[in-house]
Amino acid sequence: MGTNRASMAGLALGLALVCGDALSRAQGQDACESFAWDVHQERAVFASTAQTLPAGKSVAAAPTLEPNHLYELALVPQDQVSFAATPGKRMLADGAFAGIAQLHIAQAGTYRVSLNGTFWIDLASGDHLIASSEFTGQPHCEAPRKIVQFTLPAGDVTLQLSGATTAQVRVAVTAAAATTIVPAPTH
Repeated sequence: MGTNRASMAGLALGLALVCGDALSRAQGQDACESFAWDVHQERAVFASTAQTLPAGKSVAAAPTLEPNHLYELALVPQDQVSFAATPGKRMLADGAFAGIAQLHIAQAGTYRVSLNGTFWIDLASGDHLIASSEFTGQPHCEAPRKIVQFTLPAGDVTLQLSGATTAQVRVAVTAAAATTIVPAPTH
């Protein structure tokens, strides 16, 4: 009976060690690796040094962002921003931040806008919003936290950020990799 107890105690200790190891690996897992898509390209851009720019209060005052670069935009109080098109989501009122940037898309295609926060993202062509096609996000990741995908025409488009609770946002635009994406209903 003593040998049985020792065997059971050894088995219990071994099981506890295995379970504890699995739990610690799960807890230590990088939250940024659990996106619905392959986001290695976006993660690589977010690992680079951000260029700091003020976001525009209007289209005319908006900085131009280049794809595959990380930017840190200084936003302004939302009530001071003149959007190119009415944002696609009802925005926070008091205390929210917003900003505008321009993008020049050299080649039509599918692009992703990545942010380190939960801001609302719109892209506009002239005064018309461009519908997003997909999105993904991870609430415990900020490199990036949210990615919204759009099919864009060649030419200039306006990036509108709104409904922000902080005055800074890190943003990057990348061409989407040709992968299978799990559809999501809205962003």
